[in-house]
Amino acid sequence: MENKVYIYGLIDPSTNELRYVGKSISPKTRLRKHISERNLHDTYKDRWLWKLHDNKLKPEIIILDIVDESEWVFWEQHYISYFKCLGCRLTNATLGGDQPPSTKGRKHSEESKLKMSKSKIGKSIPWLNNGNPRTKKHRDNLSKSLKGRISPNKGKKFSEEYKKKLSKAHKGLQSGDKHPMYGKKHNDKTKKKLSEHFSLKIVQLSLNNEFIQIWDSIKKAQEGINIKNGISNCCQGKQKTAGGYKWKYLEDYERNGRK
Repeated sequence: MENKVYIYGLIDPSTNELRYVGKSISPKTRLRKHISERNLHDTYKDRWLWKLHDNKLKPEIIILDIVDESEWVFWEQHYISYFKCLGCRLTNATLGGDQPPSTKGRKHSEESKLKMSKSKIGKSIPWLNNGNPRTKKHRDNLSKSLKGRISPNKGKKFSEEYKKKLSKAHKGLQSGDKHPMYGKKHNDKTKKKLSEHFSLKIVQLSLNNEFIQIWDSIKKAQEGINIKNGISNCCQGKQKTAGGYKWKYLEDYERNGRK
């Protein structure tokens, strides 16, 4: 009989949002490791865990699925992709299936890189310099060593023929019995958590960052001004506008001083 693997999710207790999807044969033990190892790295997930710790909170764990050991890679990737498509602000750095986890091949948008850069200013890095801030000399040397570097992909454009080949290669991969959710159902607890996530309030802004109004959820905003998609991506910082407006989660909007 094949061993079973748990696909689990970590929930932010302050917002009831699903923030991470992973796999483990012992989810409770894995949760303790997530918490205890948050100071070993400086990832999106670890910064989220530190924020919870600072507020004297711990993530809650839910079981999304129980799968055969030989199939966990597919199902972990499926759930990460599925929940990201639904608009969940997952802290996963990759598409899943990594053992050990890896960030190889991950790319950040310019906006995301700017946010990360601002968040680092004046802060120490846990595993460098014994947690002490970098000296001015150290920062100047880093700046000098990086000056003039150009990304190998900067300005690169793909031909229409190449884009058509990519489109053709992916056609039909997510349809019928090949769709990741084919024949799968979520339990009531997962449905409740997802429902709570999508009831998060959002703020509609003009292109000049002028406040317009607050919507009770992304769905209501989409229906109210007839936008099919894009609002969720705006709230997650993946794109700047949707339907001619800017959008933010109300929590983020208020946390950043209504900017």
